[in-house]
Amino acid sequence: MQTLFLELTLLVSLAIVVYLMAAAVPRVEGKADEEKEQDSTRRTGHHFDKLDKTLLKVKDKFLRKLKIVVLKADNFISKQLKSKKD
Repeated sequence: MQTLFLELTLLVSLAIVVYLMAAAVPRVEGKADEEKEQDSTRRTGHHFDKLDKTLLKVKDKFLRKLKIVVLKADNFISKQLKSKKD
């Protein structure tokens, strides 16, 4: 079980690093004379833009849900401390 957790953590962290590196690489418009290369560059850039928007939405939803969980945990802990105090 411990190895599974370690492997999952390693793979998730690797995926995050790859995504951050891909986001940091500047997206340069193709200056090639051939239309095929320009079209493929534009399509690839378009796919990265769609991926960025999708990941941004997912990240925002995740952080909002995480905030709710943290606030619920805070309320629970506060109630427990208040009941122990009385």
